[in-house]
Amino acid sequence: MKANVVLQLIWKDFQMNSRVIIFTLAGGVLALAILLIGGPTPLVIGTVFFFVAIIFCACLLPMQSIVNERKKQTLPFIMSLPVSSSRYGVAKLASNIGMFLALWLVLLGVGIYMILAQHVLPVGTIPMGLILMNFPLIGFCLITGTALVGESEGLATAAIAVVNSSYWLVWYLLVSHVPTLTRTWNGPVAVWSPAVFKTLGVELAVIVLIMGVTLYLESRKHSFI
Repeated sequence: MKANVVLQLIWKDFQMNSRVIIFTLAGGVLALAILLIGGPTPLVIGTVFFFVAIIFCACLLPMQSIVNERKKQTLPFIMSLPVSSSRYGVAKLASNIGMFLALWLVLLGVGIYMILAQHVLPVGTIPMGLILMNFPLIGFCLITGTALVGESEGLATAAIAVVNSSYWLVWYLLVSHVPTLTRTWNGPVAVWSPAVFKTLGVELAVIVLIMGVTLYLESRKHSFI
Protein backbone atom coordinates (compact mmCIF):
# COMPACT_ATOMS: atom_id res chain seq x y z
CA MET A 1 0.00 0.00 0.00
CA LYS A 2 2.72 2.46 1.03
CA ALA A 3 4.81 1.50 -2.00
CA ASN A 4 1.82 2.24 -4.24
CA VAL A 5 1.45 5.68 -2.67
CA VAL A 6 5.14 6.43 -3.27
CA LEU A 7 4.83 5.37 -6.91
CA GLN A 8 1.72 7.52 -7.30
CA LEU A 9 3.57 10.54 -5.87
CA ILE A 10 6.42 9.98 -8.30
CA TRP A 11 4.03 9.61 -11.23
CA LYS A 12 2.18 12.77 -10.18
CA ASP A 13 5.40 14.79 -10.32
CA PHE A 14 6.25 13.39 -13.75
CA GLN A 15 2.85 14.38 -15.08
CA MET A 16 2.98 17.88 -13.61
CA ASN A 17 6.46 18.63 -14.94
CA SER A 18 6.35 16.90 -18.31
CA ARG A 19 6.05 20.21 -20.18
CA VAL A 20 9.14 21.59 -18.47
CA ILE A 21 11.11 18.53 -19.55
CA ILE A 22 9.84 18.71 -23.14
CA PHE A 23 10.53 22.43 -23.53
CA THR A 24 13.99 22.07 -22.00
CA LEU A 25 14.83 19.20 -24.34
CA ALA A 26 13.64 21.24 -27.30
CA GLY A 27 15.68 24.24 -26.18
CA GLY A 28 18.82 22.17 -25.62
CA VAL A 29 18.57 20.41 -28.99
CA LEU A 30 17.91 23.73 -30.75
CA ALA A 31 20.96 25.24 -29.07
CA LEU A 32 23.10 22.34 -30.30
CA ALA A 33 21.65 22.74 -33.79
CA ILE A 34 23.03 26.28 -33.85
CA LEU A 35 26.52 24.76 -33.77
CA LEU A 36 25.90 23.29 -37.22
CA ILE A 37 26.09 26.80 -38.69
CA GLY A 38 29.79 26.83 -37.99
CA GLY A 39 32.06 29.63 -36.91
CA PRO A 40 33.02 31.05 -33.50
CA THR A 41 29.84 33.09 -32.92
CA PRO A 42 27.35 30.21 -33.41
CA LEU A 43 29.69 28.05 -31.30
CA VAL A 44 29.53 30.45 -28.36
CA ILE A 45 25.79 31.12 -28.70
CA GLY A 46 24.87 27.45 -29.06
CA THR A 47 27.08 26.31 -26.18
CA VAL A 48 25.86 29.05 -23.83
CA PHE A 49 22.17 28.45 -24.52
CA PHE A 50 22.65 24.69 -24.25
CA PHE A 51 23.83 25.06 -20.67
CA VAL A 52 21.29 27.81 -19.96
CA ALA A 53 18.50 25.37 -20.87
CA ILE A 54 19.84 22.73 -18.47
CA ILE A 55 20.40 25.24 -15.66
CA PHE A 56 16.92 26.68 -16.17
CA CYS A 57 15.39 23.22 -15.71
CA ALA A 58 17.62 22.56 -12.69
CA CYS A 59 16.09 25.62 -11.02
CA LEU A 60 12.48 25.21 -12.14
CA LEU A 61 11.90 21.53 -11.33
CA PRO A 62 12.47 21.76 -7.54
CA MET A 63 10.46 24.98 -7.31
CA GLN A 64 7.46 23.47 -9.10
CA SER A 65 7.39 20.02 -7.55
CA ILE A 66 8.54 20.81 -4.00
CA VAL A 67 8.19 24.50 -3.10
CA ASN A 68 4.89 25.06 -4.91
CA GLU A 69 3.44 21.97 -3.26
CA ARG A 70 3.77 23.72 0.09
CA LYS A 71 2.70 27.13 -1.24
CA LYS A 72 -0.49 25.75 -2.76
CA GLN A 73 -1.32 23.89 0.47
CA THR A 74 -1.34 20.46 -1.16
CA LEU A 75 1.28 19.08 1.23
CA PRO A 76 -1.17 18.60 4.16
CA PHE A 77 -3.32 16.34 1.96
CA ILE A 78 -0.31 14.37 0.75
CA MET A 79 0.96 13.83 4.29
CA SER A 80 -2.48 12.55 5.31
CA LEU A 81 -1.92 9.59 3.02
CA PRO A 82 -0.35 6.36 4.35
CA VAL A 83 3.21 7.51 3.67
CA SER A 84 6.00 8.25 6.15
CA SER A 85 8.25 11.29 6.08
CA SER A 86 11.20 9.26 4.82
CA ARG A 87 9.12 7.73 2.03
CA TYR A 88 7.87 11.18 1.06
CA GLY A 89 11.48 12.35 0.83
CA VAL A 90 12.42 9.31 -1.24
CA ALA A 91 9.46 9.92 -3.58
CA LYS A 92 10.41 13.56 -4.08
CA LEU A 93 14.07 12.81 -4.69
CA ALA A 94 13.24 9.89 -7.00
CA SER A 95 10.83 11.93 -9.11
CA ASN A 96 13.01 15.02 -9.37
CA ILE A 97 16.27 13.18 -9.93
CA GLY A 98 14.58 10.81 -12.36
CA MET A 99 13.14 13.65 -14.45
CA PHE A 100 16.31 15.71 -14.46
CA LEU A 101 18.62 12.76 -15.03
CA ALA A 102 16.54 11.58 -18.00
CA LEU A 103 16.76 15.06 -19.50
CA TRP A 104 20.46 15.27 -18.70
CA LEU A 105 21.27 11.90 -20.30
CA VAL A 106 19.33 12.69 -23.49
CA LEU A 107 21.06 16.05 -23.95
CA LEU A 108 24.43 14.48 -23.15
CA GLY A 109 23.80 11.83 -25.78
CA VAL A 110 22.76 14.42 -28.36
CA GLY A 111 25.85 16.47 -27.54
CA ILE A 112 28.18 13.50 -28.01
CA TYR A 113 26.41 12.64 -31.26
CA MET A 114 26.95 16.19 -32.52
CA ILE A 115 30.65 15.90 -31.75
CA LEU A 116 31.25 12.40 -33.13
CA ALA A 117 28.90 12.44 -36.13
CA GLN A 118 28.53 16.12 -37.03
CA HIS A 119 32.02 17.22 -35.93
CA VAL A 120 30.80 20.51 -34.46
CA LEU A 121 33.60 20.31 -31.90
CA PRO A 122 36.88 18.37 -31.63
CA VAL A 123 36.54 14.90 -30.11
CA GLY A 124 38.99 16.00 -27.43
CA THR A 125 36.29 18.17 -25.86
CA ILE A 126 34.24 15.16 -24.72
CA PRO A 127 35.99 14.61 -21.34
CA MET A 128 35.82 18.29 -20.43
CA GLY A 129 32.26 18.48 -21.72
CA LEU A 130 31.24 15.65 -19.40
CA ILE A 131 32.85 17.46 -16.47
CA LEU A 132 30.98 20.64 -17.35
CA MET A 133 27.70 18.74 -17.72
CA ASN A 134 28.07 17.62 -14.10
CA PHE A 135 28.03 21.22 -12.85
CA PRO A 136 24.29 21.79 -13.41
CA LEU A 137 23.63 18.25 -12.11
CA ILE A 138 25.37 19.12 -8.84
CA GLY A 139 23.59 22.47 -8.75
CA PHE A 140 20.25 20.73 -9.25
CA CYS A 141 20.96 18.36 -6.35
CA LEU A 142 21.82 21.30 -4.06
CA ILE A 143 18.68 23.22 -4.99
CA THR A 144 16.48 20.14 -4.64
CA GLY A 145 17.98 19.22 -1.28
CA THR A 146 17.58 22.77 0.05
CA ALA A 147 13.98 23.00 -1.16
CA LEU A 148 13.07 19.64 0.38
CA VAL A 149 14.81 20.07 3.72
CA GLY A 150 14.42 23.84 4.11
CA GLU A 151 10.65 23.91 3.47
CA SER A 152 10.95 27.56 2.46
CA GLU A 153 10.63 29.43 -0.80
CA GLY A 154 13.18 31.92 0.48
CA LEU A 155 15.80 29.24 1.17
CA ALA A 156 15.17 27.59 -2.19
CA THR A 157 15.50 30.94 -3.97
CA ALA A 158 18.71 31.66 -2.05
CA ALA A 159 20.07 28.27 -3.09
CA ILE A 160 19.28 29.06 -6.73
CA ALA A 161 21.06 32.40 -6.46
CA VAL A 162 24.14 30.87 -4.83
CA VAL A 163 24.32 27.95 -7.25
CA ASN A 164 23.82 30.02 -10.40
CA SER A 165 26.42 32.59 -9.33
CA SER A 166 28.95 29.87 -8.54
CA TYR A 167 29.23 28.18 -11.94
CA TRP A 168 31.79 30.68 -13.25
CA LEU A 169 33.82 30.45 -10.05
CA VAL A 170 33.96 26.66 -10.12
CA TRP A 171 34.93 26.78 -13.80
CA TYR A 172 37.71 29.28 -13.08
CA LEU A 173 39.08 27.31 -10.14
CA LEU A 174 38.98 24.08 -12.11
CA VAL A 175 40.83 25.48 -15.12
CA SER A 176 43.37 27.42 -13.06
CA HIS A 177 44.18 24.58 -10.65
CA VAL A 178 43.93 21.65 -13.07
CA PRO A 179 45.33 23.04 -16.35
CA THR A 180 45.86 19.56 -17.79
CA LEU A 181 42.10 19.31 -18.37
CA THR A 182 42.20 21.84 -21.20
CA ARG A 183 45.45 20.81 -22.89
CA THR A 184 43.92 18.10 -25.04
CA TRP A 185 40.41 19.42 -25.71
CA ASN A 186 41.36 20.56 -29.21
CA GLY A 187 42.76 17.14 -30.07
CA PRO A 188 41.30 14.55 -32.45
CA VAL A 189 40.79 11.97 -29.69
CA ALA A 190 39.30 12.04 -26.21
CA VAL A 191 42.06 11.80 -23.60
CA TRP A 192 40.83 10.29 -20.32
CA SER A 193 43.70 11.39 -18.10
CA PRO A 194 43.99 10.75 -14.34
CA ALA A 195 42.94 14.39 -13.79
CA VAL A 196 39.71 13.76 -15.71
CA PHE A 197 38.86 10.64 -13.71
CA LYS A 198 39.73 12.36 -10.45
CA THR A 199 37.51 15.33 -11.26
CA LEU A 200 34.62 13.09 -12.31
CA GLY A 201 35.06 11.04 -9.15
CA VAL A 202 34.91 14.14 -6.96
CA GLU A 203 31.78 15.32 -8.76
CA LEU A 204 30.09 11.95 -8.27
CA ALA A 205 31.07 11.91 -4.60
CA VAL A 206 29.59 15.39 -4.11
CA ILE A 207 26.29 14.30 -5.70
CA VAL A 208 26.07 11.18 -3.53
CA LEU A 209 26.93 13.20 -0.42
CA ILE A 210 24.25 15.82 -1.13
CA MET A 211 21.58 13.19 -1.71
CA GLY A 212 22.62 11.21 1.36
CA VAL A 213 22.53 14.27 3.64
CA THR A 214 19.17 15.29 2.18
CA LEU A 215 17.61 11.89 2.88
CA TYR A 216 19.06 11.80 6.37
CA LEU A 217 17.78 15.26 7.31
CA GLU A 218 14.40 14.54 5.76
CA SER A 219 14.04 11.32 7.75
CA ARG A 220 14.79 13.20 10.98
CA LYS A 221 11.79 15.51 10.63
CA HIS A 222 8.81 15.13 12.90
CA SER A 223 6.43 17.68 11.36
CA PHE A 224 5.83 18.50 7.69
CA ILE A 225 2.71 20.61 7.75
